[in-house]
Amino acid sequence: MLDIIIILLLGVAPPILSLWILHRAQAKYREIMQPNSAAVAIPIALRLKALPPADMTYIDGFGYVIGKVSCKYNARSPYMRCAVNPSGPCQDCRHYDSR
Repeated sequence: MLDIIIILLLGVAPPILSLWILHRAQAKYREIMQPNSAAVAIPIALRLKALPPADMTYIDGFGYVIGKVSCKYNARSPYMRCAVNPSGPCQDCRHYDSR
């Protein structure tokens, strides 16, 4: 009989522990996301929205593009500038070719 009770407790313990940890994490998240009354209240849209980097340009049909759009090697992608110089600035690239 004692064996059955121990097995039952071992089977029920992980879900109960998981729910308790989830409850603590949600309470901590709510505490962090509530604006302090002493601090200046910033709207949540401004806190969560990141501005695009300075070298990103918006093109209709493509969205945001990294690097100089006038270069013929530009990948027209928000993730990679080009195959020749994917991480560096365009004006310092020796392969920069403005059409």
